[in-house]
Amino acid sequence: MAQRNLRDQRRELRRELGRDQVLDAAEQIFARKGFHDSSLREIAELAEFSVGSVYGLFPGKDDIYRAMFRRRGAEFLPGMRAVLASSAPPRRRLLDLADWQVDFFLRHPHFGRLVLRGGSVAPPLAEPPGDAEMVENFREAQRMQAELFRLGQQAGELRPGPPQVLARMFSGLVSAYQTAELEGTPEQMPRAEFHAVLEAAFLAPAG
Repeated sequence: MAQRNLRDQRRELRRELGRDQVLDAAEQIFARKGFHDSSLREIAELAEFSVGSVYGLFPGKDDIYRAMFRRRGAEFLPGMRAVLASSAPPRRRLLDLADWQVDFFLRHPHFGRLVLRGGSVAPPLAEPPGDAEMVENFREAQRMQAELFRLGQQAGELRPGPPQVLARMFSGLVSAYQTAELEGTPEQMPRAEFHAVLEAAFLAPAG
């Protein structure tokens, strides 16, 4: 019985490692070509798997796409909550949140480019058709950002305005900066200057 359990554990570990390899490859292919123009065969070749082996791990391309978003969401949302749970003033948490989001996508550049393809201020790409968990993860991130704006407004630190709208504007500025970071453009802005832009956009007017 013990030997069987160990074999099962090793088999499951190999399966999880295989899934991660396929998802890593899928991020690269989807980021470069988009969902519709990417093939399961390309993903399999990059992961150094046979197509049949990939089908043994995922039912199809749609499932790979969804699993890829769920995997990163399982890291993104807890990290975001940790930043927002800080005891720092709301204005400081706003800058920390922007830094954390930019750094997250720099750690996962292919996923970052994939998110940018679909626009990070709207729910994830509707191709394949919507996945409830993916959409809810996006909405939860937006709710957390809106709550930060509400808290900042109550403290007199962040500018007035509908928190949900300000949260989307914040996402748009972070996405624009993230694009330059990921692409390494010559026009890239130092992080301190990016903070100054965010402060100019979102801090409460003086007086």
